[in-house]
Amino acid sequence: MVASVVTGVSAVHIERQRLLSTADGAAQAAADSFTFGDLVRDTGRPGAVLRSERVRGAVDTFLQESGADQRFEGFTVSSPTGSPDSRSARVTLGAVVRFPLASILLPEGIQIEVTSIARARLGR
Repeated sequence: MVASVVTGVSAVHIERQRLLSTADGAAQAAADSFTFGDLVRDTGRPGAVLRSERVRGAVDTFLQESGADQRFEGFTVSSPTGSPDSRSARVTLGAVVRFPLASILLPEGIQIEVTSIARARLGR
């Protein structure tokens, strides 16, 4: 029984780390999705402006190219994905994790969700 619980908790933790790594990559790709036409100079300093539509498009492209929907069961991109402040990209992903030895007790698995935020920055 103890081995079953330890195995299940480990499986959830490992799958969460894998999903978080995917969210980190998607957030970074989305944060880098600004163009030079998106620069703002009203503060006296140039800064990248992110738009939620562009962030969502960059996330979708990254996830499609990485094959994330095939690596995770019940894979979803949640609605908070976008740019909440026009400076950062927020990506929220979800997936289902199945307990290896306790699938009889939890046949539908456990839903996990992770959020990653990457900030768009310009430097020289």
